[in-house]
Amino acid sequence: MKVLISGAGLVGCHTANELVQGGHEVWFYDLNPNTKYVEAIAGKKGVKVIQGDLLDLPNLIRAMKEAKPAVVVHTAGFIGGQVSRPPYRGIQTNIMGSTNIFEASQLTGVKRVVHVSTFGVYDWEHISRGPVKENFPCWGDSFYHATKIANELLIGAYGGYYNFETVVIRPASVYGPGHYRGGSGGGRNMDDLARTCLGEGPILIYEKRVGANDFVYAKDIGRGVALGCTVKEATGKTFNIGSGDVYTPDDFFNVLRKLLPKREISIVKDVGGGIEGHSRIKLDITQSKRVLGYSPKYPLVKGFRDYLDVLRGVDLGSIR
Repeated sequence: MKVLISGAGLVGCHTANELVQGGHEVWFYDLNPNTKYVEAIAGKKGVKVIQGDLLDLPNLIRAMKEAKPAVVVHTAGFIGGQVSRPPYRGIQTNIMGSTNIFEASQLTGVKRVVHVSTFGVYDWEHISRGPVKENFPCWGDSFYHATKIANELLIGAYGGYYNFETVVIRPASVYGPGHYRGGSGGGRNMDDLARTCLGEGPILIYEKRVGANDFVYAKDIGRGVALGCTVKEATGKTFNIGSGDVYTPDDFFNVLRKLLPKREISIVKDVGGGIEGHSRIKLDITQSKRVLGYSPKYPLVKGFRDYLDVLRGVDLGSIR
């Protein structure tokens, strides 16, 4: 099967790796693809890259006609505070860019569109108990969350009107080796911590920057999105993809003590710098397990160990 992925970043490349391992062919559509990063994470075999802008609908249609994908995975767009710098640009890219993906898909006969949203769409200010299921209320008072909610509504409308299959994936706070050009504050904080671990001297875990959250490793997200591409029963459904746990700065402290026993490690009670989508409530991943056959394989200690191994083994220094 051929799959076109918009966005050659953290989620897109780990999804591509999973798909290629399953025997599928992947095409990336990205405004400014980093070939070195794509090759390091997604691999070279079974992967092709087309450079293009989400806002260029004619070029997007040409790309889909060339790739002839059965499935399109939409990951591209701005994340977090990047959407509001300035808002008009962020809204154009995230909403009109997504509209172009959906429009090009229906015009070129794509069978299924998998839209990667975020767990940030939930109305966290008014959720006091979990686990948080996919039918919980959504609300966003930031431009980022507003665009993500709008896109979920749009893909539902497009799929119903043009009769193509739709799947929505809501990832938790994703961490792993990436370039974070889209603006993921949480991912960059984790990357800063991982790179500190590779150096020398004391390791400081900043309490507010880490927060307490469902941190899910990139390889788990890649597998979850890939299952959304291939599982027949997934159509028309929304899926939380996370670790199923909430990890705190204390958990990171214990993990790093285990992985790096000779290093000095401490927790710093810093001010500000918290992660968008910050949550102390577990996501419910029951539906992902039941329908997709997804289960997280990378608890925090295994995920962070793999993260450090990847950074040690591949020179990704220039991707940031």
